[in-house]
Amino acid sequence: MNMFWAIVFIVVCILLVIIVLLQKGRGGGLGGLLGGGGQSAFGTRTGDVFTWITIVLVGIFLLLAIGTTKLFRGEMVKISTPKFYPPAEKPIEKAKRVTITCSPQKANIFYTIDGSEPTRKSRKYEAPVRIEPGTTLKARAFYRGWKDSDMRTGVYIHPSVITATTQATTKPTSDPATTTGPASGPVSTMPN
Repeated sequence: MNMFWAIVFIVVCILLVIIVLLQKGRGGGLGGLLGGGGQSAFGTRTGDVFTWITIVLVGIFLLLAIGTTKLFRGEMVKISTPKFYPPAEKPIEKAKRVTITCSPQKANIFYTIDGSEPTRKSRKYEAPVRIEPGTTLKARAFYRGWKDSDMRTGVYIHPSVITATTQATTKPTSDPATTTGPASGPVSTMPN
């Protein structure tokens, strides 16, 4: 279907050029160039007809130009997922300034530090963001004509949280009620 509209567009362009060349201009038009003097190559009343045909073809040309631009527009490119520096994988003991980047660099980055998802109404990134230990930073990038980026989430935890979690998961459990051993007591056998 796209090929059909491309061919129609090319045919209209060629017809438009031919009609403009056949019209009588100030210097006698194409007819004057070929020796026809002040007369049009197709008679005296053809100037009005060619003017109307030109107007119609220009209208069709403009509509097709807009339509084919929409049809043949390439796939939108997606903005890269924002990156945080320093990355959130490392615990922080005190407040840090976090830089957020993405590609293309002209994209607008919006971020939140309250756990909500960033939108175009969130805070716009313009300078490194001050992050306290225990903060969750989320960012997403937007750029006109591009697909929105995926959301990046970074949890900047304090080292004490990691130590407390590690100790809680590595404590040995020695509850005598939970020990298992061989079953004791009478064993009954059923006759065959």
